[in-house]
Amino acid sequence: MKQLRILSRKEIDERKWDTLINSSVDSLPYALSYYLDAVAENWEALVLNDYEAVMPLVWLRKFGFKCLYQPYYCQQLGIFGKEILTKEMMKEMLIATQKFPYININLNPSIKIVADEFSFKKKKNLLLDLNKEYSAIRKNYSENHKRNISKAEKNELEFSEDVELNQFQGFYLKNINRKKENFKPQHEKIFKLLTKTVIANGTGKVFITKNKEGELVAAVMLLFHRNRIINIINTSSLEGKKTGASHFLFNSFIQKFSNSQNILDFEGSSIPTIGRFYEGFGAQEEIFYNYHTTLIKKLSQHFL
Repeated sequence: MKQLRILSRKEIDERKWDTLINSSVDSLPYALSYYLDAVAENWEALVLNDYEAVMPLVWLRKFGFKCLYQPYYCQQLGIFGKEILTKEMMKEMLIATQKFPYININLNPSIKIVADEFSFKKKKNLLLDLNKEYSAIRKNYSENHKRNISKAEKNELEFSEDVELNQFQGFYLKNINRKKENFKPQHEKIFKLLTKTVIANGTGKVFITKNKEGELVAAVMLLFHRNRIINIINTSSLEGKKTGASHFLFNSFIQKFSNSQNILDFEGSSIPTIGRFYEGFGAQEEIFYNYHTTLIKKLSQHFL
């Protein structure tokens, strides 16, 4: 008999949890306990039997109710299992989340088999296969990207891995568009904790572009998980935008990790300008899903 439980954070067996996430068919680092602890205000989880499948539930309290939300620096979560789950089991786990009056979360691509039944909205991620020679990858760059990389080279920009964490943090906080990104004081706290954590445990690494004076003009933090290299945080200065620094930076680490078994995960985006930037490197689309519902919507579906 299947047992589906909601466990609080304190009740979760971290060893069993992380073992499952790491070995899951759809493994993503965002679902690991250390990552959730860094980015989530609170989290608990749906757990099937003895960690045969799990679903992280990140929540905050609004008007006295627990509401599920997607935390900053965490593109998608969803259901993770030892094996590919049946459609019926996925539906059962999703129905169990409906005790929450408000849900707005992103689910990994495996949820596709029930996406239509739950009216999930498609979202776009972009991936680049690095298992090719650099020259073969570069052939698929857009002409605009090739021009920007040439511009950066003429401006004598330099690719480097030599950067202190506090230098990267300061550069990011100085250059992020807080209004456009809806970046609030609590997000700054999460940013500092997350970047410190992934550097300390060796899963994250920072790469930068400097101008010829040695000043930082673009930076990216990559997260390494199994065969995925994930672009979790990146930004550039005004000077960097003018000199093609981000194009140069991404091209440089694509060259560094080319001809490997890895996939570069750009982390989106459904925002057209950002999507075009990543697509310009030859990235291919991967669909994940947004699950958004409210108590009013649930009631209307039940009674109408």
